[in-house]
Amino acid sequence: MGTGTAPEQSDIRWLQRFENLERALAQLRAAITAHQAIPANDLFVIALIKAYEFSFELSWKTLKDLLAWNGVDARLPREVLKQAFATGLLENGQLWIDMLEQRNLMAHTYDQSRARQAAELISHSFWPELNALQRSLADRREQQQQQGQES
Repeated sequence: MGTGTAPEQSDIRWLQRFENLERALAQLRAAITAHQAIPANDLFVIALIKAYEFSFELSWKTLKDLLAWNGVDARLPREVLKQAFATGLLENGQLWIDMLEQRNLMAHTYDQSRARQAAELISHSFWPELNALQRSLADRREQQQQQGQES
């Protein structure tokens, strides 16, 4: 594998992953809206939690790909989040670690009241952070595209 193709491939990878993340975040936004409209609906709670899990997974993997494009090798979620914080990709490093830990707990939450608590946590604490990441990555993509046009 030549060194000339690696950055281009990882460039494409993070951009493709980011497109998937944007779709997942749109689904999460819809789940939050539905849950806020009818908070007692357990199906909306489940949908919100699953949409969060999927969005979080794509978030850390997008960050992993972006870090790789920048020459930073991090593989595990916690490691990726710490490197993303250290390099300025994330502002609230501890909140992202909390998001990771909660995602791990949510995967094993079968209790209805815990699920509702998780839905509230996602809606009020985690959603703004995911939304901020989306805006930041969209700005980065736009800058990258502008630089590509200037070349």
